[in-house]
Amino acid sequence: MSAVLPQIGSVSSGGSRQQGGGSTQASQRSRSGPANFQPTSQARFGYLGHLSLREAQGNPEALRNVNALDGTAFLPNVMVMQRASTPWQYNTPHRNLEDAVDLDGDKDKEEQDQRPPSPGAKGGGLSGAASKKTLAASQPLPANYVRRIRRRAQKSLHNEATSYKQHIADLKLLADSASRSGNIYQALQAYHKMGCHLDNQGMYQEAIQKYKQFLSLCITSKNTQGECLAYNCLGIDTFKAGQFDEAIQYHNKHLELADSTGRLIAHTNLGIVFQAMGLSEHAAIHHQHAIEYANRMGAKDAQCFSVGNLAIASAAQGDLQTSRICLQYHLSAAQRQKQSLGDSKFAAHTLKSVSNNAYHRLGQVNAMDGRMDEATSHFEKAIEVAKSKGDQTSEEKSSVMLGVAKGLLNFNQHCEALVTGKPIVQDDDKP
Repeated sequence: MSAVLPQIGSVSSGGSRQQGGGSTQASQRSRSGPANFQPTSQARFGYLGHLSLREAQGNPEALRNVNALDGTAFLPNVMVMQRASTPWQYNTPHRNLEDAVDLDGDKDKEEQDQRPPSPGAKGGGLSGAASKKTLAASQPLPANYVRRIRRRAQKSLHNEATSYKQHIADLKLLADSASRSGNIYQALQAYHKMGCHLDNQGMYQEAIQKYKQFLSLCITSKNTQGECLAYNCLGIDTFKAGQFDEAIQYHNKHLELADSTGRLIAHTNLGIVFQAMGLSEHAAIHHQHAIEYANRMGAKDAQCFSVGNLAIASAAQGDLQTSRICLQYHLSAAQRQKQSLGDSKFAAHTLKSVSNNAYHRLGQVNAMDGRMDEATSHFEKAIEVAKSKGDQTSEEKSSVMLGVAKGLLNFNQHCEALVTGKPIVQDDDKP
């Protein structure tokens, strides 16, 4: 590791302890050493060293050193609200994967996702809430060491056999007791966990109330990192609840306080909100800012979805050339990103979903631009990918668009044949 971990045990408020407290520092380091950890915990999760920041919340250098170890990874899906990275020291449940925002008002796919798959359906039953949870559970471990250990701990500590209602009841008791004892740090974590559990159940209005309590405690304790996280959670949940104006306010607050990664996330979410409101010009500006931050950070995975989001905003404005170029870059970047995701079921499903969406949108953009040959080719590829992943709804949509594109491709020839009386020569009939 290139970053130097902070020696939390040596942090003190007075200079006399730093000069003459060598034995005290040594005893603190000995208490924080691996000897006090159970061997089973070290073998199961891996020893992280002394990374606790409870006693060093006012030490910005310690926070920067730990954040250097705690990177953020992004998936290539477009029009997906981006969650801010939860601090690794928060013992939160694992979140469900975010779905792409539906800009076309297509409810058929949502209804299909709620129905159980038929016994003879293709695709191994990846539709439905239970299969979505299974797919999320099959997500590979993060490349970041701290996040990888944390994911293992999350799976071990948060047992799905216990209902979410029991989890929330326990957390309410913990939050009340922590508030009475003056432990604000423990109380705010409990409210954030309650919001995560409610988010996973789709109960966004209830989650908003918990996140507001979480935000209030973060402001009281001057926890800037927690404030950013609270604004991000509130912005996403208010958007899902249809409160677009409130969502914009929360994301703007997140943008004011966040670091480079947080600003990338805030600009992306603002762009999606404005796109859902039909304000494509505002959305394109925010997606351009997101691309700039992704370039500064050198984050290829963030560039992938940011460019894809800009392609959608550009197409809505009528800038078809920019949209086509961005979609082609997004598709190639997603295919390169598959190498980092590995050869898991999750990686294969993610790449197929991204490819199917990209090919379909490329077909639409080329059809709008009058390039029917290219549109036909892209719709055919979209149908092929949809068949391979068992997505009947996407296959039907691409098939309809393919028929329209082929009809428009030969429409001029058909009109000439009607005028001249000559038969139409199809390309398929040529030797």
